[in-house]
Amino acid sequence: YPRSFQDSNGDGIGDLQGIISRLDYIKGLGIETIWISPFYASPQGDFGYDISDYCAVAPEYGTMADAEELIAEVHGRGMKIVMDMVLNHTSEEHPWFIESRMSRDNPKADWYIWRDGKGADGKRPPNNWRSMIGPRGWQWSASRKQWYFASFLNFQPDLNYRNPEVKAAMFEVLRFWLRKGVDGFRLDIFNAIMKDADFRDNPF
Repeated sequence: YPRSFQDSNGDGIGDLQGIISRLDYIKGLGIETIWISPFYASPQGDFGYDISDYCAVAPEYGTMADAEELIAEVHGRGMKIVMDMVLNHTSEEHPWFIESRMSRDNPKADWYIWRDGKGADGKRPPNNWRSMIGPRGWQWSASRKQWYFASFLNFQPDLNYRNPEVKAAMFEVLRFWLRKGVDGFRLDIFNAIMKDADFRDNPF
C-alpha cells in the first residue's frame, strides 16, 4: 500500500523523522509555524491525547533525539514549532494516576479529582456533571471506592489544579519542552481545566 510521506520506516505510522524529511517542502509552501499533535508516550487510546509520560516520546514516533533534531531543523529553516499540550488530564496509565487510585492517603491521592459518591454505598455519582462526549463524567474506582472525574474519555482522568503540587509539576513539563527549544503550545481543552470547588450540579 502507498506509504505515508511522513512515515520514515515503512510501518504505516507517520513519525518525527518523516516530518523532518518534509520540512523543505513545508517551508516552500510559505509556512512559518508547524503545529504537531501529541507524540508523547501514550497507550494511544485517544490518538496520543491520553499521555502516560509528558517527557518521553512514543516509540512509534521516534526518540527524544528525533524530537530534538526536529526542533533544530525547524529553527534552522527560520520556522517555529508549536506542540499540542494536554494539561487537563493524563492517561489512566500515567504513574501519577496509578499511584493516586491506590488509596485515599498516598502522596498523589489528591492529584486528581476524587469525590465520594451518593447513597449509602456511594455507588451513585457525586453530581450530574457530564463528559464532553458522553452522558457521565464520573468514573467509579473500586480500589478507592470513590469516583474520579474525566471531562473527556473515561480513561483520561482530570488533574486537580487546586493542588499546588499539580500546578508545579505541569509547569515543569512546559519548562522541559521550552528548554528543548519549543516555541509555544496549543492547549487542548484548556477551558475545562478548573471545576467548581463546591461540586454543585450543573443546570438542567
